[in-house]
Amino acid sequence: MSSQQHALDNAPTYSWLGVLTIALGALSLVVTEFLPVGLLPGISRDLGITEGTAGLVVTVTAILGFIAAPMTAVAIGKVDRKLVLLGFTALLIISSVLSWKAESFATLLIARVILGIAIGGFWAISITAAAKLVPAEKVHAASSLVFAGISIGSVIAVPAGSYIGAYANWREGFLGASILAIICFILQFIFLPKLKMKQGVSTHDFFGLLKNAKVRAIFLTVIFIIAGQYAGYTFVTPYLEQITHLSTEVVSVLLFAYGVATVIGNFVGGAFAGKNLHNTVVVTAWLFVLSLAAIATFATSPILAGVALMVWAISWGMAPVATQLWLYNATLHAPEAAQAMNTSVFQLSIGLGSLAGSIAVNNVGLHSSMWLGTLILALAVCMVYIVGRMNR
Repeated sequence: MSSQQHALDNAPTYSWLGVLTIALGALSLVVTEFLPVGLLPGISRDLGITEGTAGLVVTVTAILGFIAAPMTAVAIGKVDRKLVLLGFTALLIISSVLSWKAESFATLLIARVILGIAIGGFWAISITAAAKLVPAEKVHAASSLVFAGISIGSVIAVPAGSYIGAYANWREGFLGASILAIICFILQFIFLPKLKMKQGVSTHDFFGLLKNAKVRAIFLTVIFIIAGQYAGYTFVTPYLEQITHLSTEVVSVLLFAYGVATVIGNFVGGAFAGKNLHNTVVVTAWLFVLSLAAIATFATSPILAGVALMVWAISWGMAPVATQLWLYNATLHAPEAAQAMNTSVFQLSIGLGSLAGSIAVNNVGLHSSMWLGTLILALAVCMVYIVGRMNR
């Protein structure tokens, strides 16, 4: 991290409790963003819409996150980061309560738009804000805590949604998310110290990043990886129930195992990336595309589809670690702008992937979601080799 990231108007106030509240905010946002993936069948039935249309609740959130991340990074300037983080957590509360009470699909979409703004804004500053709360030599540990919040949120969101969908009304999932968000806001208000800035991010920083051909290629690779993931993953619950013919209870267990395997993939990806980053990205991309191809090919075999799902989970865990290191090594001159842009690209890719999946499911059927994901990930494999040639 650069010295600019640690610049404060006054002497820095270190607070590991503050870092933990940011990590909790990350967890709460991830849980709320992906909770509908597990609740999709219930939302579809209750609101009288197709599952493809219901998938748009993931799409609109991601698209607003894409828009909000760079705009927030520039707009907030030097404003106290504590106030900014509290503001976005307040938006999270509003979105969760509105989703809980939504009586129509239109209301639910409005709630998810608000969530997208909160996600984009929060992610644009969360890592650098956490970095300011610890001494320079502990920045890596602070960042790891925030990413741990993401991982845990990813582990519990979809299986929790699937479990709630099986035994209760889908609205109760958003009630739980509302309570979690309120707790998060209270803890941030108490434990986050003021985080005043001497310098913000400018639009020039973003244009500077995009002038680099390698950075552009890395971002395009990330788009294909994330879009391929969510073209399939947005519909994984109804896919396993209707195509693989698994019970809701078994699907809940499998999705929890998927989450655990994703966390394992994080550690595996980190360990291998430290030895050979390029080869780690190559292996990750190939595991990804082959696992989705396998689950599409052997969809009617519970055992083979289950094994493919676990390989898919491990590759998904490895992907963010490897691509983040890729990007970090290529953008050491502008890390804050790179973080905001990475958030934007990530959310755009989720939106594009889930939207493409929604269109395919509505027009072709559930089975098409996995084949579409496979095709998009094949493009990611091609991009990985292109970036490799740039490295050489």
